[in-house]
Amino acid sequence: MKICALAVASVAGLASAQNLAVNGDFETGDFTGWQTFPSGQGTPGPSSDFSVTNVNPFAGDFAGVITNNDENGGNPLIKQANLAEGTAQAGVGQFVEISFWARGSTANGGVVFAEFFEEISGGGVARSEILGGSPLAITDQWQQFTFTADLLNDVSGGFTLQIAAITGAVPGSSSEVFIDNVDIRLVPTPGAVGAMGLAGLVATRRRRG
Repeated sequence: MKICALAVASVAGLASAQNLAVNGDFETGDFTGWQTFPSGQGTPGPSSDFSVTNVNPFAGDFAGVITNNDENGGNPLIKQANLAEGTAQAGVGQFVEISFWARGSTANGGVVFAEFFEEISGGGVARSEILGGSPLAITDQWQQFTFTADLLNDVSGGFTLQIAAITGAVPGSSSEVFIDNVDIRLVPTPGAVGAMGLAGLVATRRRRG
């Protein structure tokens, strides 16, 4: 019974992956944990802005906001970068579960993208993927977006989630997105969990034998 309990505890620990997003709910009241990359300078004034608002967040007190009014075509974005560096591995039954809540508006060619990157240690990207294969279908109402990303290549530098509010080079192009409750988890596939649990059970038996 004790051996079985150890094996079950091992499997449970693998299955209960932690949220890797830092300040994914923006409850610090700022962009702590996020990298921000502005667009260029429009006319007049700055064409993009990053802010945290307490007006109609999805949950808690705050939500993050990316605003883009660059009529020359711009792509301000935020990142949770190099997550699980040194822990993530391709080809061993791991994948990434991503979810977040978003609302906003776009006009005249404006779009919002969520992108996933496999990062190489020391710099460079092994693979990039537009999550869902197309722009996010955001509306003025909060909705949850969920994705699963497989780890296929070199992830020695971890992986990155990027959310961008993009405009086209046309008059009146705009894109604004409100983001809340970002959740990013590195989890093993169910088959990998079972195999690891069985391996742990066998190893325990051998140690006790």
